[in-house]
Amino acid sequence: MAAAAGAVRGGREYDRGVLSLRPPRGRFAPTWLALAAFCLGPQPLAAEEAPSELVAVEEEVEPVAPGEGLTLQQAVSAGLADGHSAQIARLEADRSTDSLGEERSAYLPRASITSNAGYNSRQNERLEAVDRSGRQREYGLSSLGSEDGWFNVYLDQLLLDLATWHRIERAELEAEATSLAEAQERELVAFDVLQRFTEVIRQERLVAAARARAVTSAGLDQQSALLLEAGRVRPADREQVALLLAEARLDAEERTLALSAARGALALAMGRGDGPAAYVLDASSLPEARDAGVAEADVEASPEVRVLDLRRRVEEKGVAIARAGHLPTVAVRGGYSHYGVKRFDNYPDALQVGVNVDVPIFEGLRNHYAVDGASKAAEIARLRHRSRLDAKRARVRELSQRLASSLETGELASRRAAVSRERLRLAELNLRADRGTLDEALSALGDSVRDDRLAIDAALDRVLVWAELRREAGTLAQALVGAPPAPN
Repeated sequence: MAAAAGAVRGGREYDRGVLSLRPPRGRFAPTWLALAAFCLGPQPLAAEEAPSELVAVEEEVEPVAPGEGLTLQQAVSAGLADGHSAQIARLEADRSTDSLGEERSAYLPRASITSNAGYNSRQNERLEAVDRSGRQREYGLSSLGSEDGWFNVYLDQLLLDLATWHRIERAELEAEATSLAEAQERELVAFDVLQRFTEVIRQERLVAAARARAVTSAGLDQQSALLLEAGRVRPADREQVALLLAEARLDAEERTLALSAARGALALAMGRGDGPAAYVLDASSLPEARDAGVAEADVEASPEVRVLDLRRRVEEKGVAIARAGHLPTVAVRGGYSHYGVKRFDNYPDALQVGVNVDVPIFEGLRNHYAVDGASKAAEIARLRHRSRLDAKRARVRELSQRLASSLETGELASRRAAVSRERLRLAELNLRADRGTLDEALSALGDSVRDDRLAIDAALDRVLVWAELRREAGTLAQALVGAPPAPN
């Protein structure tokens, strides 16, 4: 066994902390020692003899017990609370409320104060005149004919303006649409976090599979070295195994880098871009993804479809606003003016009350084109709503079929992966017992690697299909983290 271990360490060198791709140096034990080692049978790599770089990869994907680590619900909650997209959606909803208040304020009274007081070089000039009674009068020339006093207070109130009233109704619809757009953004954020959460788990499992492949390839590399010493394989076969080992190590390194990138992307989706990205995830928190419980009729209640329906109604209000341009407007104004010391001698101030009626008679063809343009915009919005509704219904049918078929596909992929692992184990045993060939072992290793990856993809892709189906119905965020908090 010591001789076998010496041959194992002599067949290939490992650099501490890096993935070494150097070929063997060609130091072999004497022929009789190799034959003795072959008769005893090469021992597989023990855990303590695994290359240091593979141990590092194993530490990166150390599994956690169910219920420990970051759960999917916690990740989605963090994304909805701290993600930039979710924050922007909340601000947009608040801004639409402010716009609604601005439109409503048009029917509130408005007060203003103005002043025309100032210096005039002709301020002391006087006009002398005789009135119809024959009395002599004097008037200040600087204020003669002026309607504005030195100090004025006005109060304006809009009484009737149908265009403004329709603009208020349109602002109400826009505020409701923006609120629903926030709910739609919650669905997008939840799906994005779930995608990135799933990708981290996928990369963790692929890293573990790549590490296992590298360890198995290292064992076959040692076995091929002994078989070459015994004259049972050709040098080309030995070199082929060495290349497979180098590819396995390189794949493990690339998978580790991909895992790091996936963790960083998850941190960004959670709004933690400046924090640590090495979250330990709880894979058991993923949904079972067996039945989404979504029908085609459910898409009509989704936030996206409801937003489009509100956009259609907003454009219809635009038509009403354009048509109201032909109608009169009525407003009332009251005020007080003080004319100062240089005003007429008869009175120093005055109260004013008036009604402002504006009746449009002819404004060219502006209103005509405005009505036509608004009507076309309303028709465009109606077609967009109908088109998107039909597309979502078709998408729900497709995703429902994919989810139903993915259940059986996932089970078949898991069974196929288990069979491939068993074939690999038997191929290794046959190779050691001189009942199999190196080509059979390499073929079994390739099949096992392929089927393991397919099983990983099948299990996680089913979760993504389930999530997308839920997102189409607008119930993904609620299924993951519950109903959104009630507005203040």
